[in-house]
Amino acid sequence: MIFRLARHPRRALCTLMDLSRICGLRAEPCEGNPWLMIAWDWGIEGSRLLREEGVDAAIVNGVVPLRFKPKVAVNHGIAFRPGKLYLWATRALYRGYDRVVCVSEQLRCEVRSVLGVDCEVVPLPLKLNLYGPGPEERENLIVHVGTRPVKNPRVSVEAVEILRRRGFDVKLVVVGPPSAVIESRAVEWRFSIPEREKVELLRRAKALVLPSSYEALPYVCLEAMACGTPVVVSSAVPEEVVVDGFNGIRVGSLDPRDYADALERLLVDGELWSRLSRNGLEFVKRFDHVEVAKRYLSIIGGLRER
Repeated sequence: MIFRLARHPRRALCTLMDLSRICGLRAEPCEGNPWLMIAWDWGIEGSRLLREEGVDAAIVNGVVPLRFKPKVAVNHGIAFRPGKLYLWATRALYRGYDRVVCVSEQLRCEVRSVLGVDCEVVPLPLKLNLYGPGPEERENLIVHVGTRPVKNPRVSVEAVEILRRRGFDVKLVVVGPPSAVIESRAVEWRFSIPEREKVELLRRAKALVLPSSYEALPYVCLEAMACGTPVVVSSAVPEEVVVDGFNGIRVGSLDPRDYADALERLLVDGELWSRLSRNGLEFVKRFDHVEVAKRYLSIIGGLRER
């Protein structure tokens, strides 16, 4: 994302949070490798576009070749082990940026170890007024968000099937991009639904289950907490996001039986459910988008003063 900042601090904050205007470098979809074309477009035309638009600073989600300053790169995660060529190219790109931001402390350690790049931590922003606690009486519904292999939807499916065999009348809804369907009476697949529909599912659900193999800072956990919905997550989720027994339940394996056990605790223990729900609602306030925007403004202000 690229932002234009006004000179006055208050106007700058408003502009930073306004994503209503979008400018593009390419009118038609690119053919071939999209990432190579994205890098090419930004390297050749990106700086010109930013200058024409009067941009004062660039905040880039990811890292692209960009002949513009000041600029800040935001790393959202390293979901695979890069090869030598990738490492060389990525390090070279990061060295051209004025600052590198990571979305969690866990990711900061990973980026330093894998890429040899240091970064400061600024969490993902959440617009809290788009969420809010769901109804007091929740449906017998478990939500899993993410259909890519790293999200392990099969683990969630098998966990809910175990719960049903134990006598719990629960249903799993899997949300995400189109993917291969795992046949099960316990599961409803909801592909590419609008965000508001996903949020409504989280507000109605008794729990979010996220047995991921890798996470840097799972946004859906923040969304679930903002809906007052307890989360059951794998140990891949940073502890700075989900604290076991405080605002969620952490599972130290990818065994569906362990997730079934954790979900069962929430289904039978109303006091535990209420405590995790309350704590999650309070905890998620630290990700308020206004406060996160102020942190980016502070970073950019320091760069412009150099």
